[in-house]
Amino acid sequence: MTKKTQDDQDKKLKEANKVAKAESVEATNVENEKPDAEKVELVAPLWKDRLLSVDHWLRFGFMALFILILSVVSYLIVGLVILQFCWALIAGEGNDKLRDFGSSVSRFILHVLRFLTYNTDIKPFPFTDWPESENDDLDK
Repeated sequence: MTKKTQDDQDKKLKEANKVAKAESVEATNVENEKPDAEKVELVAPLWKDRLLSVDHWLRFGFMALFILILSVVSYLIVGLVILQFCWALIAGEGNDKLRDFGSSVSRFILHVLRFLTYNTDIKPFPFTDWPESENDDLDK
């Protein structure tokens, strides 16, 4: 083999190695990009699905409703406090029926707050029964 032919072959071999190396790097880059692209494709639909979830928006509607109910019930509690105080001034002691009703209203408020703070998925009254009084545990 002549020197020129050997130089030509060496040159072709170097070029082939460069091409092979470039293809290898490109293939590695493509392989490295695939999982990231797949992750983005997987994460985006999950986020989008959660954002468009009917369940979340339905719960938001119930939460708005119970916030409104809670604001109305707060006035009811103030009225019960005033009424019980006036009764105690006149009769000398609190009214048992008002006490029981106040206890059940406070349990209702607890149920609403637990629903609003995601501590339970059970919707309070009117979707469940009205809570019973726990006055047996209270000192009269």
